Amino acid sequence: MGSTEQQIEAQWAQLQHRVGARRAEVLKYDVDDDQFAVEYARLVDVTDELVEFEATIAERLAEPERRRSERIVRWSWRGQAAVGAVLIALVFVLDRSTWWLLLLVPHFVATVAGCFQKVDAEQHRDRRFGAIAVHVVALLVALISLSVISRWFIIAAALGWMLAAGSAMDSTGADPKGARR
Repeated sequence: MGSTEQQIEAQWAQLQHRVGARRAEVLKYDVDDDQFAVEYARLVDVTDELVEFEATIAERLAEPERRRSERIVRWSWRGQAAVGAVLIALVFVLDRSTWWLLLLVPHFVATVAGCFQKVDAEQHRDRRFGAIAVHVVALLVALISLSVISRWFIIAAALGWMLAAGSAMDSTGADPKGARR
């Protein structure tokens, strides 16, 4: 069991112990006693803490994996933005047609925009998948712009961008509140 699981289990056990201790205190007094109401209020407070803690256990367990996904996403998009900048520079260095900038500049802008996305606990795997898909798209864009493969592969690059963008965007439901929870 990892340290995160051990910490969560220890906190949960501590809260359960506190609820048990408060319950024992409540049972010491008669219902008509003034101290009973005080101890009962304390029992309710510590029980609320336990219930709120239990509601966050799944998110707490997913946090290490989310942080890993966040690093993968951040560095993947940053790396691909750097590749896009290099490809734009190569247009000028290799004296290529500036028409290639119609492909390369949107690619560069999209990868820079991807660097600033948030990686939350619920969608971190989708974001990681999108970041990895960007590597394939960037490879296609590089090979197309350097005339290694046919220009027809621009269609595959566009489809790849739609896939990557779809996984990078927030999932929205039909409800007016917006994002899925």
